[in-house]
Amino acid sequence: MSKQRTLSSMFTAVVLGAGCLLFAAALAASFVNGASAWGSPLKIGSAVIAAAGVMLLAGYAADRYLSRRQYLALLAALGFGLRLVWVLWIDTPPASDFAFMHAAALNAAHGDFSFGADEYFRGWVYQLGFTMYEALVIKLFGGSLLVLKLLNVLYGVGTSLLVYAIAGKLFNEFSARAAGLLYACYIPHVLMSSVLTNQHLSIFLYLLGCWLLLNRGLAAKWRWIGIGLAFGLGHIIRPLGPIFLIGFALYVLIFELIPAFRLRARPPIAKAIGVFAAFYLVQLVVSYALIAGGVTTYKLSNREPYWKFMVGLNAATDGNWSVEDAKLAARYPLGPERDEAELAVVKERLADKGEVAALMARKLVLLWGGADSATMWSLGEMGKPELSRLLDRWERSMYVTLSAFGLVSLIALLRRGGGREPILPLLLWLGYAAVHLAIEVQTRYRLDFMPVLILLQSYGIYVLYERMRPFFALHEPSQTGRDVSM
Repeated sequence: MSKQRTLSSMFTAVVLGAGCLLFAAALAASFVNGASAWGSPLKIGSAVIAAAGVMLLAGYAADRYLSRRQYLALLAALGFGLRLVWVLWIDTPPASDFAFMHAAALNAAHGDFSFGADEYFRGWVYQLGFTMYEALVIKLFGGSLLVLKLLNVLYGVGTSLLVYAIAGKLFNEFSARAAGLLYACYIPHVLMSSVLTNQHLSIFLYLLGCWLLLNRGLAAKWRWIGIGLAFGLGHIIRPLGPIFLIGFALYVLIFELIPAFRLRARPPIAKAIGVFAAFYLVQLVVSYALIAGGVTTYKLSNREPYWKFMVGLNAATDGNWSVEDAKLAARYPLGPERDEAELAVVKERLADKGEVAALMARKLVLLWGGADSATMWSLGEMGKPELSRLLDRWERSMYVTLSAFGLVSLIALLRRGGGREPILPLLLWLGYAAVHLAIEVQTRYRLDFMPVLILLQSYGIYVLYERMRPFFALHEPSQTGRDVSM
């Protein structure tokens, strides 16, 4: 038992320490970026103090004055209302890859699957998952963009509720309520509701899988199957499944399998295998359904495996999408020739180890500290530059504050000895950050893991609240730590 406690404690300390470093990098980089957006360090500092005060007051008021039912009603109404107003006000047209997938979905809804032969879908076959989802919605409800955007709104509300429920499992009721409110009001997610991105649905599905994993009160058999199905469907919509599977495997290994073996108890190996089986069964069923339906001749996969690495290792563009790289790839037909050419570029770019290390540091700063691109995606063609600048400033103050609370949270967890609860989301975030050191980066990709960052920072809000309790004039016993199982 002592050896097991030592192993899990060491693992927890290492993961929490790595998380502290990542939050510290995000805080420093976002503060510098925010100073540029606001015009001076003093202005962004003042905005961060104001944002922190609002977060503390909102968390206090929600925990002190609302019953659980009232809070959930407020959370759903707030998350729904903000997003609904935005999608009704801002009519963002489909752009970039989203426009391509939507056009294909319109054809698919009318029985035309010829787009499956286009090079885009022959190379990035996995994009068919979200395309066929859109086609199903169009088939059922018509071709209005508003229907797809309203579904984005509903997924955002569902994600806010899951953030609340998971934060309650990880920490306490105060943290849970603060996290739910912050995610419901998180500016980039509200703005992106009007964008036909695959992120809204996939975020909800992946987070649902995490909630099932952490919710031990559910029937064990169906819980494990549900985890695999949620991760599997999330991967169909947006292919981040391997990150969640690896995080799941490490979490279960350290906190479930090894302790069971040491206690000579029955280890949950069959259940863990069931998660992987359910995940891959979803991939097979959907892949062969699309092949049998004549949509494609390939399984859902990435048939250009070196592209993301070639772009991600381009020091000249700091790992962003590159016109020159796109032109280079276009010289060769999709398949072995292109793979060989792209691999040669990857090897060439990996040759200078010093430059690679510097590039990865810049990419880390860009992805986790750079200005968010939600206003560009949502308002880029709407002719509202003043609104964009205002929202960018508000977003920067929110994000810097969030990063500061995140650092406080993990330092506090380290000091108290950690615990297994926050390790799953932290493992997932670290894994995602590590992958993007090598592949293409965009600040839009940060949106996928913002629920995780908001979950982790919520305990930091609680820690500061506890320190400032006298200022809130709370004389009665704390109401934190109530059951929030859903």
